[in-house]
Amino acid sequence: MTFYSLLSAFLLSTLIMPHITTHSGIDWHYDIEGNGEHLLFVHGWGVDKRIWRQQSKFFAQYYRVMTIDLPGHGKSGWKKTTLEVMVKDLKTILQSFQFNDVTVIGSSLGGLVALKLYELYPAAIKRLIFVGSMPKFSRSADYPHGLDVDKMRKLGGQLDSDYPSVVNVFFRSLFTREERQTRRFKWLQKFRQFEGVPMKQALVEYLDILEQEDLREVLKKVHVPIQFINGRDDEICNKETVTFLKKVRPESRFDFFEQCGHFPFLSKPYEFNQVVEEFLKGSTL
Repeated sequence: MTFYSLLSAFLLSTLIMPHITTHSGIDWHYDIEGNGEHLLFVHGWGVDKRIWRQQSKFFAQYYRVMTIDLPGHGKSGWKKTTLEVMVKDLKTILQSFQFNDVTVIGSSLGGLVALKLYELYPAAIKRLIFVGSMPKFSRSADYPHGLDVDKMRKLGGQLDSDYPSVVNVFFRSLFTREERQTRRFKWLQKFRQFEGVPMKQALVEYLDILEQEDLREVLKKVHVPIQFINGRDDEICNKETVTFLKKVRPESRFDFFEQCGHFPFLSKPYEFNQVVEEFLKGSTL
């Protein structure tokens, strides 16, 4: 085979390979960059893997980085499924690309995915980093944190009547007033104009997952280093929730970003990357 035919085959494979269909029948879209220790970034509800662009660019200089669209988001396909099935798919994908001893960085819903991945495959995980995330997202009699269930269900109903503007309003609400006044937020708004809208039915199903999943006991039993990163003014994973997390995992690292809401890695990417890098370098078992 000539050099040019090899090059053509390589280029063709790079165009095809960002999609992989798993046993569940879901077609997953992902990106892999860099070389070195393995990092997996998992986004939250209503966005996609491009939300991690400032992180993948930075960490791919020193690490092998995978970002992935959760089913129904970005360019990944969708079918009604469970969190457990999604996580089993994700493990298959990690194995397919020889991602071992993975540090998983999960934002919001992505943190729940990361914790479920640890529950099912603890030997595959080296570290966990939770960004604005918690082991249970719905309030209950024994858990006063997270989201009001009635409001979660109302949001699901609103998706039927005013979609996708409800998603955009919700996204905007996750930033503080100070963040919304910055040039970076204005850039993010323009960027979102060109995004593919997540599948409505997928978003509704994920709200059900967020309501039902309770991984508090899993978090208590984690045996790898953990970092929690939060915006000081995050209204979802708020100060009271962080206090709860500190009681459950007092030995973990906690980092806070002032005048930030739910997405500190978007508002202050440089600072966010620095605290993650410190954790990666300082947390060896």
